[in-house]
Amino acid sequence: MPALVLYIVAAILLGGVIALLLRPRHPAGAGEPCTPASSAEFFPVHCRYFPQVRHALSREDAPYLAGRGSPVVYRRWRKAIRRAGCLYLAGLREDFSRLNRLARLLSLYSAQVKVGQEAELFRLNLYFQLLYGIVWWRFVLGRPAGDRLEQMASLIGRLGSRLEQATLPPELSSGAITP
Repeated sequence: MPALVLYIVAAILLGGVIALLLRPRHPAGAGEPCTPASSAEFFPVHCRYFPQVRHALSREDAPYLAGRGSPVVYRRWRKAIRRAGCLYLAGLREDFSRLNRLARLLSLYSAQVKVGQEAELFRLNLYFQLLYGIVWWRFVLGRPAGDRLEQMASLIGRLGSRLEQATLPPELSSGAITP
C-alpha cells in the first residue's frame, strides 16, 4: 500500500512538470516589440572573461603559496579561489539565462521554429544545468573545474552565436558578412 501511494505522488509530480513545460508562454509585455535599448539585456557578459578567470583559478600558484606562505594565508587563498569560482559560475548562469530567455522570445514570435529546435533548446538547458551542478560541487569540494567551466563558456558562446544568426535578416545570414 505505501508503494502505491509513492507511485501516485510521483505520477502527480510528473504530470505537474509536464503541464508546466507544455503551458503556453505569454511573457510580460508580449505585445510590445523589443526595443534596441532593452535588447542589450540578452547578450552574455561574463563568458567573455573566461581566459582571465581560467588563469585566476589555475592551481599553478598553490605550490608557491604552500611553500612560502603561512597555512592561514594558503587557506585564505583557497577560500578566495573557491568564492571567485562560484561568483563566476553564477555569472555564467545569468548569461545562459539571458540567452535562454531570448531563444524563448524568438520561438514565441517566429513561425519558423520547429519542435526539434525547441527540444534542442530544452536539451541544452538540461546539459547546462548538469554542468552547473558538477562545477559547483567541484568548487565546494575544492577540486579544479577549469575544463567544465570551459565547456560552459563555450556552450554559452555557441548559443549566443546561433541566436545572433537567427535574428539576422536572411540576406545577411547567408554569408554576406565576412570577417
